[in-house]
Amino acid sequence: MNKDVKYKIVLIEPSEIVATGIAELINRNPEFKVVQTLSNPTYYNANNNDIDIIIINPAVIDYNERLDIRSYFGNKAIVALTHGIYEENVIRQYDDCIGIYDNAARIIQKLKNALEENMQTPKSDINELSTRERDILTAVAKGKTNKEIADEFNISVYTVISHRRNISQKLGINSIPGLTVYAIMNKLVDMSDFE
Repeated sequence: MNKDVKYKIVLIEPSEIVATGIAELINRNPEFKVVQTLSNPTYYNANNNDIDIIIINPAVIDYNERLDIRSYFGNKAIVALTHGIYEENVIRQYDDCIGIYDNAARIIQKLKNALEENMQTPKSDINELSTRERDILTAVAKGKTNKEIADEFNISVYTVISHRRNISQKLGINSIPGLTVYAIMNKLVDMSDFE
């Protein structure tokens, strides 16, 4: 491998044609090297500390049941590779966004921006939740009803519903199973809580 390579990249894109083209454009720049191309994020080795950037097609993530991508990929720069338009709550999880029609110079600039953004402000959805929202999320994950949560925290059922709506909007997760998985992955609840 070229000694000048500073940043190693894993590219997660199901289309072999798109992945090959993007990798070719990136590999022309001596600072960057696509060292692995995957068609699915489940093949990614989360223990690989040699990787600096993850480029991933957001379409391979199920956003109804999604895990926090930061907790899955670690504190690496994460760049979306988009073929279309996505909601803001999906795109804001990423340090930058490469469009399929970007040229090589623009792609390299966005990779540099993503590295800089990641170093300055690592993102985590869990930090966007208030303490009360984390408490409500924990209660929801444990299977408590709105009434039980309201009684536990001495608030109205309407306030619980408002908190749940805000949690779903912030995390982009609309189902109780999705929120439960999120709470487990972010260590808000433990598997022993379900036994």
